[in-house]
Amino acid sequence: MKNFKFILIMFVALTAAVSCTDDGGDDVNPIIGTWALTESAEGIEISLEATFHENNNGTMVATVSFAGESASDSSSFTWSTDGDELTMTMEGETEVSTYFIVGNKLTITDDEGEVTVLTRV
Repeated sequence: MKNFKFILIMFVALTAAVSCTDDGGDDVNPIIGTWALTESAEGIEISLEATFHENNNGTMVATVSFAGESASDSSSFTWSTDGDELTMTMEGETEVSTYFIVGNKLTITDDEGEVTVLTRV
């Protein structure tokens, strides 16, 4: 009987400890992180890397390569999400798109129907 009582007390204590752990209540937005894509056509390669930071700021680096030469451009942006809407503001221009994430793929569809699929880095 003492063993049963001991096991019961340990079970209750363990259950209470696990159920009372505080994860902070903060839901981490799944878009946070770095996403990239690379496309090639007719000898031109375009690479894009977008990083969404927790503070709703981000950076985007675009690189174009052709005939062994490459050029890069970096920009900063702010972002927010609301449901399936992604709002990004870069260089004073705001664009609202729809987005969804499945696995390691981020799919963004702009207001003109253009679809961009990025992969988590």
